[in-house]
Amino acid sequence: MQKLISFVIAGLMAVAFVSCENTQQSKDNFTLNVTITGSDDGTTVYLKERKDADWVIVDSAELKENKTSLSGSVDLPEVYYIFIDKVRGAFPVFVEKGNINFIADTKNLRDFKIENSKSNDAYEKFNTDIMGSFDNKVRELGAKYGEAQRNGDTAEVNRLEVEYEGIENERKETMLQYIKDNNSCVVAPYVIYSNSYLFELPELETAANSVNQSIENSKYVKLLKERVATLKRVQIGQPFIDFTQNDPEGNPVSLASVVKDNKYVLVDFWAAWCQPCRGENPNVVVAYNNYHDKGFTVFGVSFDSQKEDWIKAIQDDGLMWTQVSDLKGWGNAAGKLYGIQSIPQNVLIGPDGRIIARNVRGQALQEKLKELLD
Repeated sequence: MQKLISFVIAGLMAVAFVSCENTQQSKDNFTLNVTITGSDDGTTVYLKERKDADWVIVDSAELKENKTSLSGSVDLPEVYYIFIDKVRGAFPVFVEKGNINFIADTKNLRDFKIENSKSNDAYEKFNTDIMGSFDNKVRELGAKYGEAQRNGDTAEVNRLEVEYEGIENERKETMLQYIKDNNSCVVAPYVIYSNSYLFELPELETAANSVNQSIENSKYVKLLKERVATLKRVQIGQPFIDFTQNDPEGNPVSLASVVKDNKYVLVDFWAAWCQPCRGENPNVVVAYNNYHDKGFTVFGVSFDSQKEDWIKAIQDDGLMWTQVSDLKGWGNAAGKLYGIQSIPQNVLIGPDGRIIARNVRGQALQEKLKELLD
């Protein structure tokens, strides 16, 4: 039920069947008029774009008498983020051609408003109209789950697990229907790409093929299609993709060098800060101890950015196999090659260098190795 707990905390993305105008443009400028009531003169406001794992500053300006303006240019509507100096967090906004207003109050910055952006209106409607319904369902489910846990009611916990899966499937189906019904609206591919970790390859491919030609150059359509292409390269039956990263001692180690010397290699994507990963590590240790002498090993790829935390977790969890990382967190280059958007994840490589299984964890990992090596 860990998945349900995380889901409750993170909140549920959902959709509303809305329409929005495709405001295509060719390098047309936009202006973002910023009003933050109660702000101090001289406070810097930044407009940033997210590129891979990095923030890129598009524009910045200082507030004077609670106001300032930011500007840039986009070909199609795109999500940018407003950052306010000394304020934690970011404020997303769909920018598009024209004059857009960002209105907030320092007394309650969470209740900010965006005006004059049709794409932003569509996205807010998407979030509000159906998200509220899903949120309520999951909130109620989480409360029931907590009570069932406290009462030791295993049957009820299992029933709620099934109910949660049903809600998640309904959410996914709604998202997929959304891109079909709004295939000329940039919000639709943004929704699917932002939640692409939820979908299987055929679903993502269908979604990518649903978009109207008028938005094919959208950043989110391109990212969605890149995601599909990446996943196709790492499906079961495909040859493994080699990469090289450093071990804790700073020595470069290639995946190919490990595959060459072993019959079966589990490429394990994890991180010291990832509690589900740490919870799975003892199971991987058991698998390693039981089957290493028969030709099985593990190649750990860490999504850590702090080397000290990574090394301590290796020691604390007793991970005896080869570990590598580029210490770029979610920007890990090997993770991008394999399309990893959530951890723990793994791929199992067979003697012929092809992927024979994906995301085998817990008892499933033990059973797979028993089938292959006993």
